[in-house]
Amino acid sequence: HTQHIPGYNYDESKIPPYTLLDPLRLTDGHAVTTSQEWFTQRRPEILRLFEDNIFGVTPAAAKNAITHARIIEHNEHALNGLAVREQVDLTFEPAPGITPSPHAQRTLRLLIYIPAAAAAAHHPVPVVLGLNFLGNQTVLDDPAIQPTPIWIQPKGSAELQHVAPTDETRGLATQQWQVKMLLSRGYGFATAYYGDLEPDFKNAAQYSARNLFGPIDNAPNAWGAIGLWAWGLSRALDYLVLDAYVDPSHVAVIGHSRLGKAADWAAAQDTRFAAVLSNESGHGGQSIQRRALGETVAHLEHSFPYWFCPNYAKWVDHDADIPADGNLLLSLIAPRPLYVGSAVGDEWSDPKGEFLSAVSASRVYKLLGKPALAPDTPQPELDHPIGLDGYVAYHERTGKHDVTAFDWQHYLDFLDNRWGKPDLTPPTTMIGTAEPPLPPHPATTAQINDWRREIRRTLFIPDPLPKPEPQIVSSTEITSGVTLDKVIYTTAYGLRIPADVFRPTHAPAAKLPAIVVVNGHGADK
Repeated sequence: HTQHIPGYNYDESKIPPYTLLDPLRLTDGHAVTTSQEWFTQRRPEILRLFEDNIFGVTPAAAKNAITHARIIEHNEHALNGLAVREQVDLTFEPAPGITPSPHAQRTLRLLIYIPAAAAAAHHPVPVVLGLNFLGNQTVLDDPAIQPTPIWIQPKGSAELQHVAPTDETRGLATQQWQVKMLLSRGYGFATAYYGDLEPDFKNAAQYSARNLFGPIDNAPNAWGAIGLWAWGLSRALDYLVLDAYVDPSHVAVIGHSRLGKAADWAAAQDTRFAAVLSNESGHGGQSIQRRALGETVAHLEHSFPYWFCPNYAKWVDHDADIPADGNLLLSLIAPRPLYVGSAVGDEWSDPKGEFLSAVSASRVYKLLGKPALAPDTPQPELDHPIGLDGYVAYHERTGKHDVTAFDWQHYLDFLDNRWGKPDLTPPTTMIGTAEPPLPPHPATTAQINDWRREIRRTLFIPDPLPKPEPQIVSSTEITSGVTLDKVIYTTAYGLRIPADVFRPTHAPAAKLPAIVVVNGHGADK
């Protein structure tokens, strides 16, 4: 919880002159005046600036990764009947042709809580998703949480250890996550340990899930750990949008500090995230780097070079010249709801810089027709949120670099205002005698055709149905006369389905009958 490191500037009067980057002006100087120009020109340009200078490019192989989901626990009476709890392992396959380090992480364990009343009523709920720092067991004192090993580096040792967390860590971060507050207000909650993707240490690249998609190299715009953590949030979202308990159009992403940077970058790239709760993500995230107040590029690059792409090092001692800054990052969230949270004691993150980013990004929201903070909005008093009725909200609370109940209360108030309050009505039980069914009568051909059209529309079945596109990844004769084809089918919905096809090496001219085995554990099982 570092907030004020000696030797850095915290005095507004000592900020050198700087020019704030304009989210509505192309790098060639052309002003962006329409939503079409924003979406087709400026937004892609800003994304490239962050890819080339800050976070790196997420590889295409990672974006197309095949994920296997396995529910390891499902309990409909968790927390004394308050919630349904699911624990799900998301295991990532290496990209075709890649043999990763045997130490590379490849499974992310997702912990999900859903309000029990909504689950019983079969009513999908909005969900808040975020990565945690110390393991799933820390977010709540729930003895049924099955944590994954966490990464530690014993004092005085250069070696990392991957160890089971101690029981003393259970519920350690309860105040930071406020899970029961979310459930009581009708929201679901999902989290995963960021170390399941990559340890947050220098010289830990051999353990990173980045290895699954190609060698970790020093290409100028190669992705770093923040890019990977952002990618992991999107993979968790892949699962949540298919979960019957979840309203897929209302999943918000939250992050604090370095994981706030990851949340910001995840939502910038993946517009399926319906809202962003960015809590003190600071420099390299939501704050203004060129203000030269608090943390510098030099400190970030020296302490955490693996977070960023190699090009980031170019901006050491050139903070005022960096071509991608916090206000541009927040502008990529538009027009989705955005809440920026700061703390007065977090001078390292520069709360005023975070506020100025929110005001600057609001110009994009206004262009896209969404109410947001006016350009002349003064910085609010402590503990007085602003913008809760619009699409960009901000507060600076008393206290240190942290996430508190105050933050959560206003984050949920903001989501209530944008999405409507979740339905907290418990399911009703029908009593009495049901009305007798209507006597059957034959349906007309027109009615049947209407039903068919409605079914296809409801299930999003394309019409006409495109043919699946098979891609043969490899063919190997595994024993005499028997060949194994590893195939990926792209379905009409765009899903990539892996399959193992065993066939005679020398197939006859006629088509062969086949047995198809569908299982929930992957063909390698």
